[in-house]
Amino acid sequence: MVLCLKRFDSCGIMLSYRCQCGCRHCVYACGPQWHDWMSREDLENLLSGIQETWENPRGLHLAGGEPFFNFELLVFAVEKCRERNLPIEYVETNAGWCTSYEEARERFKILKEAGLTSVLISCSPFHAETVPLKRTLWAIKAAREVFGAYHVIVYMEHFVDLIRGFGEDRPVPLSEWIRIYGKEEAGRLFWKGYSLFSGGRAGFELGILAERYPYERFRGMNCMTEILLSRHCHFDPYGNYIPLFCGGLSLGRVEGDLRRFVDDYEAGKSRIIKILVEAGPFGLAEWARRNFGFEPDPEGYVGKCHLCVAVRKFLVDTGEDFPELTPRAFYENLRSHLPALHV
Repeated sequence: MVLCLKRFDSCGIMLSYRCQCGCRHCVYACGPQWHDWMSREDLENLLSGIQETWENPRGLHLAGGEPFFNFELLVFAVEKCRERNLPIEYVETNAGWCTSYEEARERFKILKEAGLTSVLISCSPFHAETVPLKRTLWAIKAAREVFGAYHVIVYMEHFVDLIRGFGEDRPVPLSEWIRIYGKEEAGRLFWKGYSLFSGGRAGFELGILAERYPYERFRGMNCMTEILLSRHCHFDPYGNYIPLFCGGLSLGRVEGDLRRFVDDYEAGKSRIIKILVEAGPFGLAEWARRNFGFEPDPEGYVGKCHLCVAVRKFLVDTGEDFPELTPRAFYENLRSHLPALHV
């Protein structure tokens, strides 16, 4: 069986992995340790490739990291999407840059003039650890004024009132939520209330607040849908084609013809991708166990994505060359710079 890649009909463009938050739930292990940004040349080449590859586009979103930390590049990206008639679903932001309502309104007006019609503003206990709620509220108010309320997505808005209970003027450590709500209720609020993925940092940083299972539980759960069939992907600043939300896993670097890259892709040519598509993270764990001495965590894993990232990190740490497991800094930053949680 040839394991081919479905053409994407929506995608995210990660202008950088850099942000000030370094959230515990981050699928891409973003944070202040990262410094690189997508070059304008690479961005233009990528947009041209997207335009040539899409047949029935649903849209793309511009993100990071935190894209507002390189505002000129963000405006440039919006302008170039408009020139190519590429539909932008939204620009994603954590509002950490927003030091006043006036600043937010001015920046949103510039983006609207460049062609942007919608914005997504993150609001969660994880972002609130580094972003005071007042910054989020300034951004929401300004965005609704500039774009109209219908074109502002607050993800997730039900956390606004919960965070407000701790105050608007300071960041709120997750430890305060745990102290007030207790481990079980805080875990429910975080995992179910935010619909967390267990990939990226979440399993490592927040697994202490969730039920964990032996790795055998994930036997038979392959990743065919996530890797080959989802029709959604992300492109990072290094040109990596990231399937769905699989941070740290690259189907390859797109350095030329994106359409040919997608249409000619065969998962069977990559040992790790092939294993994940056919046998999932459990299969990858067994392969790593036989060939490199991987030992599953006796405390178990929150989900199959947690297991997958744990095995991939182990493989990277062996020093062997696995081109699919990139960028390496993803694996170096899987632990947040924030204080460890204790319950």
